[in-house]
Amino acid sequence: MELPHPLSDHIALDLERRTLRLRRDRTIELVMPTSEASVVDVYSALGRPNDDPHWADLWHGGAALASAVLERPELVRGKRVIDLGCGLGVAGIAAAMAGAREVVMSDREERALWCSLAGCRANGVRDVRELSREWNAPDDVELPPVPTYDDVDDCGSNCIVSAAKVDWFEPELAPTGFDVVLACDVLYTPEAVDAIATLVMRLFGRDEVNDGKGDENGNKRARGVFILADPPGRFPKNHERFMSLMENPSLIPGYEGRDRHSIVSVTSSTDDYLNLERKVMAVKLSTYEITS
Repeated sequence: MELPHPLSDHIALDLERRTLRLRRDRTIELVMPTSEASVVDVYSALGRPNDDPHWADLWHGGAALASAVLERPELVRGKRVIDLGCGLGVAGIAAAMAGAREVVMSDREERALWCSLAGCRANGVRDVRELSREWNAPDDVELPPVPTYDDVDDCGSNCIVSAAKVDWFEPELAPTGFDVVLACDVLYTPEAVDAIATLVMRLFGRDEVNDGKGDENGNKRARGVFILADPPGRFPKNHERFMSLMENPSLIPGYEGRDRHSIVSVTSSTDDYLNLERKVMAVKLSTYEITS
């Protein structure tokens, strides 16, 4: 299986299916490039040697977040979920399998979006939408239809899965109205920290019905949940900066009080998780309750 290349079929992006083994004997099938190096080759041929190929790998935070969602399906069941910076889409796949009403895979790389949708089908999610025409021609080459797989069982999910191209640095263009925002391994550059904090608060949208005034007793009501999986030892300064922003959203650059969102509770835990190569890394899972 391969994704076409706009310049030559000889450097098309080769793909493979791999199985991620999680705790409690759970597994998730991934559709992914055979290596990050193959992605680098494509970007280099396109004259974009500085583009980020890391979406093509499964990071420890993804394994942690997928495990958390499958172990606690009530976090996403019946809800509208976005996988922010989805990469291969492991967290969104887990949410779809756990009973989310809708999952939107989001990334700025169209090939990542395609792989995340293919991964959903490889796990038996039945209602997976094709990549929108708006985003289906990276580098002026049309990606093929998302494949179906004969060797997988229907996982029983009625979740609708689609994809949206989202750039962290253009939050005003992102879709809104989500109940749950999932993010993993997204704090790897200092510039992204503030941008992601701003974007996360926007993804929930405004509470037009309640108008930020609370219920009849003036109490704020739950708006949504943001779950972040991040290895605190990988980029500790970025991690610390992001934690401080989320604990006090008024510090987020450009944060607008009119959004009327606040964080009333945060729970965190740190544990060891395995990646595809079965290497161990500590990942911190932080769950934020957002209210309006």
